[in-house]
Amino acid sequence: MKGEPARLGPRVGVTAARKGAELATSFERRGAKVLRGPTLGGDRPVDDEVIATAIDRLAELRPKWFAASTGMGMRLLGEAADRTGRRDALVQVLEHATVVARGQKASGGLRRLGVTPVWTAPDERDFQVEAWLAERVRPGEVAAVQLHGAGGDPYGRLTRVGAVVETLAPYVSAPPDDPGPGTRLAEAIVAGDLDVVTFMSPGAARGLATLASAAGMGDEVREALNGPVAVATVGPVTRDGAHDAGYAVTIESDNRTGALVRAVMSWWTTHG
Repeated sequence: MKGEPARLGPRVGVTAARKGAELATSFERRGAKVLRGPTLGGDRPVDDEVIATAIDRLAELRPKWFAASTGMGMRLLGEAADRTGRRDALVQVLEHATVVARGQKASGGLRRLGVTPVWTAPDERDFQVEAWLAERVRPGEVAAVQLHGAGGDPYGRLTRVGAVVETLAPYVSAPPDDPGPGTRLAEAIVAGDLDVVTFMSPGAARGLATLASAAGMGDEVREALNGPVAVATVGPVTRDGAHDAGYAVTIESDNRTGALVRAVMSWWTTHG
């Protein structure tokens, strides 16, 4: 506002859990004032028994197609297969199928199992994998999809073209153990006490929407993140997750923490 002293740095809301401390420190070193409010509790592996059952079902179905979404998911899948004596069964499933990957990390996870994908999505986005498969999968064929833990139904189009879609999620994105900090971050957004909110994953954006709705502020947070408060995201997947939550993305960077910090501070030089 006119007459107010200029701030040296932006007021930044950090929603990340696992990388939140690192991100906050990086911003503070550059003069930003940071409010941390984790909107996720982190990614948690599912029980080995769940994965073992999923592998047994895939071995029975022998899918013609297999899509790997994340490197962590494929790593956890392989580790659980080792612990439950199902590594050979999993590898046979993958060798029988035409395998694709959503990104380079997922591709690396497949290679650790001795499998090379025939195609990798150029922009690491679910809809690109879905579209690639939808053009090739025939009605009645089985397509197995290793999902990321953030939920949603990114491969619904395959069902609509007649495919039998079998999903497996080796981990889930859990809500925070204490919703208080995330709720206070939502309150700060509505009050106009932040200049920008950062998201490091699509689940973090959905997590904020969930916390805000539970506190009766869902509409107010969406309105603020489509106007006075900027939204900063890493990579196209997180950007799409923010859009899905109803938030307008102002600042985009690649998937590195440092790149996000630089992008926000560069934005601040012209908007602060």
